[in-house]
Amino acid sequence: MKILMNIMSLVGMLVILSACGPNFEATVPAGEVKPRQVSPWLAYGGPGGQKFAPVVHINKFNVANLKPAWVFRTGDVSTVFQTTPILVSGQLVFCSPYNRVFSLDPFTGGELWQFDAKIDRDARVSNEFNCRGVAAGLVAPSGHCGERIFMATNDARLIALDSKTGQRCHHFGTRGEVDLSSGVGKLRHPGEYQVTSPPAVAGGVVVVGSAVRDGSRVDAPSGVVRGYDIRTGALVWAFDLAPPGFDYANRPVSAAGYALGTPNVWSVMSVDDARGLVFLPTGNPSPDYDRSINGDLNYYGSAVVALHAATGRVAWHFNTVVNDLWDFDVPSQPVLAEVTIRGEEIPVVIQSTKMGFIFVLHRETGEPVIDVNYLEVPVSGPLAAQLSPTQPFPPDVFQVSRRYQAGDSLLGLCDGLDAQSVIGPIYTPITEQWTVGLPSNMGATNWGGIAVDARRGLIAVHTNAVPFRTKLIRRSEAVDLLRVLNDEGASDQQKIHAREEMRVRFDLPEDVELAQQQGVEFLMARHIYRDPYVGAPCAGLPMAEMMVLDIAEQKQIWRRPHGSLRDFAGLPVNTGVPGVGGPLITQSGLVFIGGAAEKAIRAYDLTTGEQLWHHRLPHPGNATPMTYEVETNHGKHQFLVIAAGGDARTGVGGVGDYLVAFSLPH
Repeated sequence: MKILMNIMSLVGMLVILSACGPNFEATVPAGEVKPRQVSPWLAYGGPGGQKFAPVVHINKFNVANLKPAWVFRTGDVSTVFQTTPILVSGQLVFCSPYNRVFSLDPFTGGELWQFDAKIDRDARVSNEFNCRGVAAGLVAPSGHCGERIFMATNDARLIALDSKTGQRCHHFGTRGEVDLSSGVGKLRHPGEYQVTSPPAVAGGVVVVGSAVRDGSRVDAPSGVVRGYDIRTGALVWAFDLAPPGFDYANRPVSAAGYALGTPNVWSVMSVDDARGLVFLPTGNPSPDYDRSINGDLNYYGSAVVALHAATGRVAWHFNTVVNDLWDFDVPSQPVLAEVTIRGEEIPVVIQSTKMGFIFVLHRETGEPVIDVNYLEVPVSGPLAAQLSPTQPFPPDVFQVSRRYQAGDSLLGLCDGLDAQSVIGPIYTPITEQWTVGLPSNMGATNWGGIAVDARRGLIAVHTNAVPFRTKLIRRSEAVDLLRVLNDEGASDQQKIHAREEMRVRFDLPEDVELAQQQGVEFLMARHIYRDPYVGAPCAGLPMAEMMVLDIAEQKQIWRRPHGSLRDFAGLPVNTGVPGVGGPLITQSGLVFIGGAAEKAIRAYDLTTGEQLWHHRLPHPGNATPMTYEVETNHGKHQFLVIAAGGDARTGVGGVGDYLVAFSLPH
């Protein structure tokens, strides 16, 4: 869940890389600011989460003419800006990292209204202040709050707003909001439990997951997923992801009766209204790297779970990892599509994963449509009793991540570290020795996921190649230091000394993330595996790639590095640019995508991979773009929109508050 991407330039030119680039001033709309007649995009990811737009005005022949049409600035600069707008009541609606909701004229970018959830911006949150999007739901054909916008917040509230005015729907919950932190268990600090992804509206129910702090303790807040009445905000159902037969009478539960430490759903859900199903991408139980306690909580972990939206009852589930002890939680929105395979049109769920595995499942049963084989994997080390001897593997074509090869680092700068580390195949057990992971916990794909053109049967994928090193530390060997670090009465100097001693005692680099995993035997330490000289990831190049897969033919049509350093430091080399935002496909055969460490957005030919367009952004476009058409008296105009706010964790390109819209000259 937590993404550590402190990736440095290959030449260490951080001053150059952090410059803001071309001047993108907020535009002042000319003429009337109003809702418009627009093409549909009512939910995050579009219909079925496909990130596919049935628009053709921008095509392969004119995409090179795209220019900025308007620029909007929110005024909220955080460490990330990952929002993707939706279209509601003819308005472009999105949220800022601090849970302000903005409604814009989709043609001019002029502001129609805004709403401020007034969260505490100085609060401690576990994952970053973030809001990836909002959801919309229709309650009545007209009137105040007939159509509603739902946002879940960093301080764990579900808020309902009137889509036309941005005013609260006061008959929803208490004065327009529901307290999501109630009943999930005792929080050690308020931001231990937050919501960063949009809710899902399924008929008359608003479904909400949560982001729970990783690696903290066995009795972490419950990962319960809840459905609320779209009109009143009353709780309709709750699914806490405890396994069948869970002993609620004798196991740790919250005051509301929800099992503690269960997997959570921090990413984006998808809805099949026709079948009355909502699809959940689940994370890991807590803690991630040792579950000698509560091992049965893996049952729904790192899985796709289909629920009956009206009741919360499980229809089926499919574990993408069995007993996940690598933090390979399912990070992305399940994609719903009808695809033709062997001459038969099949309703499927297509799920991308951190492993770079793409699973194609039957939407009604969860059975694999593309074969899955359970292959033997290594079992050893102190966690051996918790490990599964087999794991599910799709065909090679649907395994898109590179694997780590010792000696592949730039100029061999990681050779010494390679010799001191365990390097093995995927699912190599984490032990008390540094273990290299590629794919890593950062994810070959992350929350941005994939885009699907169901008509052509194609999947667009962005994959990262950023390795991590991870190891376990016995708690018994660190008791004295942990006592100081967790002592509220200890001075700052004492804690600084304890952290330094921890680093020296256990050979921890300065950029290490240390998870205490309270309640089990082992702590976890991990860091981006990069050379100690210029800071380049040890896996070498490319650091990221873009590709397109043919589902029915089971082949990769094209694959190429995505992004370069030429925009920053003048290096004419396609190194690939890591990112966690996803791609967008248009019916005209284009793929649009940004990146976390490049101030640019690019367009590729869907069928050939040829780069057709490239444009600078004020900061990296570490978000998923969307596109739509506006109909005016002068015809239809297509816009491409991306949040260009960067990601402070990369150290590249700075951070900002820009929403940039591109269009062809009118």
